[in-house]
Amino acid sequence: MKNREFKNVCAAVLLPALLAAGFSGCGGKASPAVQAEDGDALKMKEGGDLVFGVATELNNFDPFTSLTADVRAVNFNIFEGLVKVSDDGGFVPALASAYEVSPDAKKYTFTLRSGVKFHDGRDVTAEDVRWSLQHAIDKKLAGYDNIKEYSFDGDKLSVMLGEPDTGFIARMTAAVVPAGSTGLALHPVGTGPFKFVEYEEQDHIKLVKNESYWGTPAHLDSVTVKFESSQAGLVLSFQAGTIDGFNASADTISQLDESSMRKYLTNSNTVQLLALNNDFGPFQNADVRRALNYLVNSEEIIAMVNYGYGAKLGSGLIPNLAKYYDSSLSSVYDRDVDKAKELLQKAGYGDGFSFTITVPSNYTVHVRTAEVIVNELASAGIDAKIRQVDWATWLQNVYKGRQFEATVVSLDGSIAYPTAFLSRYVSSSGKNFINFKSAAYDAAYISAEESVDEAQQVEGFKKAQQILNSEAASVWIQDIAEFTVYNKKFAGTRHYPLYVSDYSAIYQVED
Repeated sequence: MKNREFKNVCAAVLLPALLAAGFSGCGGKASPAVQAEDGDALKMKEGGDLVFGVATELNNFDPFTSLTADVRAVNFNIFEGLVKVSDDGGFVPALASAYEVSPDAKKYTFTLRSGVKFHDGRDVTAEDVRWSLQHAIDKKLAGYDNIKEYSFDGDKLSVMLGEPDTGFIARMTAAVVPAGSTGLALHPVGTGPFKFVEYEEQDHIKLVKNESYWGTPAHLDSVTVKFESSQAGLVLSFQAGTIDGFNASADTISQLDESSMRKYLTNSNTVQLLALNNDFGPFQNADVRRALNYLVNSEEIIAMVNYGYGAKLGSGLIPNLAKYYDSSLSSVYDRDVDKAKELLQKAGYGDGFSFTITVPSNYTVHVRTAEVIVNELASAGIDAKIRQVDWATWLQNVYKGRQFEATVVSLDGSIAYPTAFLSRYVSSSGKNFINFKSAAYDAAYISAEESVDEAQQVEGFKKAQQILNSEAASVWIQDIAEFTVYNKKFAGTRHYPLYVSDYSAIYQVED
């Protein structure tokens, strides 16, 4: 089955009258009637309570310390920064009503929006912004170490950088929280369209509509995020009617009754890879890593695991960051067993070798991907074994502890900018859990990050991807396609070049 390369899917199409008036794209303020993917004309009904399932337990909602993509997806609804990402990948004012960037990309000036309230009823003040900014610096959020100084003049915040960074505006999506906040992990307080009201360990969290929201309000009264142990658990709960929706992998869709659901297709905006620990014996040799790239067949994985839905990758960046993405790299390592064997012989592993792929058991798509990879590697005498672990163990031992040989996982970006994906491969990065070391990569990345010339910056980020590919830091597989599915009572979605769930776009359908 040929893989289907796709871009963001506009799952709700604006009415022709709106289009004629000059509106374009998806997202923004919802229309009372929209056209859904299934072709039915839908009428919106305000209010309602949605139960949305996720295939893991969420237990740390602190926007400054949380690690997982699933938490960031939920936090998108709770917290806001001075700016926020738009569905076209740009950045628009949020808690700042306006912002300016100096020509040298070293000074950023924000005008604070008036009249915004936190979920606990307090007004957002300059002190809250100052405290949040300093907290982000203290917690070592990526890019905040470049802040040289900052100051307030009334409702204006000026941030001076030590080095130019045209992408710093993306970093200012970081959350603004009440000054002196403690306990954000389980008692998050933000300014978003939903506020956090309840957490039950190993079961669910509950969000309710923020009635004092400064922007376009949510349609639903509440969203309960229900924790499940796996995709299989999500399917059973959806079929039983105990959850109203979830993000489904392509293989899961085949198990569901199409007539009883509404589905929206998008890319996950994550990089699925066979991550190789570059400190592990054989993987210290770039030719061995290249050999694995020639053996792993992304198209086969997309066809067998994802039913043909997915975007084949050749580096650590997602296709939706299209301006910076080097699409030519996806065909560099088309499957070639003979070439792989030559490289293994050259590296001294002509008879093959053994290693273990540690996989988080709650993500069926990664387990099944690892199973396909095991068979593909066997064609060159490589004996790969799969070890399944729970998510907490994976985070602790693999991601934090770097105690692994290889793993299959998807990596997301915390902001809609190349640095969020590519900074993790800089030699000194704390997120460089694969232990990749390349002076050439470091130089290309830093040059791109600090450039104020757009063409040079794009060229620099592409060069960084090319180095990742040529040095085969890991095996890049795909940006996994996924479906958001609801029962027929609900509709609506809005997509971004990030792994997020925008609950404010979901609404009840009038009978």
